[in-house]
Amino acid sequence: MTIVDLTSFQLSLLCFEILAVACGGMLLGRFLNLPGFKPMGSTSGRLTYWPVEGFEVALLVSLVLLLAVVCQGILNQFFGEVVKASVQKKGLEVAVYGFATHGGGLLAWPVFYLLRRHLFAAYNTTPPTPTGPTPVRARWSIALLGGIITLLTALPIVVLVSLGWTSLLHLLGVPSEAQDMIATFKNTHSSLILTGMFFVACILAPINEEMLFRRGIYHFFRQRFGRSIALVVSASLFGALHWNIAGFLPLATLGVVLALAYERTGDIRVPIIAHGLFNLNTIIALLAGLSE
Repeated sequence: MTIVDLTSFQLSLLCFEILAVACGGMLLGRFLNLPGFKPMGSTSGRLTYWPVEGFEVALLVSLVLLLAVVCQGILNQFFGEVVKASVQKKGLEVAVYGFATHGGGLLAWPVFYLLRRHLFAAYNTTPPTPTGPTPVRARWSIALLGGIITLLTALPIVVLVSLGWTSLLHLLGVPSEAQDMIATFKNTHSSLILTGMFFVACILAPINEEMLFRRGIYHFFRQRFGRSIALVVSASLFGALHWNIAGFLPLATLGVVLALAYERTGDIRVPIIAHGLFNLNTIIALLAGLSE
């Protein structure tokens, strides 16, 4: 049996993680209305109808991918040589090209709505607007609380799925290595580059990915094909996006929780906040050496 010596910070962080998972388990029991837990209450969704067609969603996804590539090319033109010459090339690549990828993806949304308006104007009409009452936008404090609750609820599920999935991969002889980005975080020592990487991983990436997978893909599939198909499609694409077999099922599971949180609240800020906190928690735990 191997004994691991933990520093006081690692021990404190480990206790925090255990407490967070325990709190998440209690919240999960309430959501599932398990015996012995106080019911959470109504789980009716609050998503408004999004008047778009399939070809419009395909256009949106194409714009996200296209502008991500274009922005990467532009930044590569200006900063490519600097990145190549850097002694911490991997970390700088994540910061620079991550900014381009997710910044370009977010830029696709206003471009999409401009193109959509232009296409409808060509037929002397305007794009349809959502029917029904305009949803009331909650205060940021409520959105923040919702994001924290979503994160805590997701943690025990993701931990259990991750353990089971990793064990299955080992049993099948499939290598289950960590994501390249995780290894890059551990091997980057420049505070400036780390700040840029944290900005990309904990702010830009959650906003871009939640807008694409939850606000775009899940929302459309939910209202056209039902919850089950929408969850499978959006979560599978979200898990596959990270190009890592070890993280596929845990991240897909996280995607399911984020989608349900989005449907329950009707507020895209809730899954964005939960996603950002999840990334932040993962990175801090890895940098602290808890993965070892």
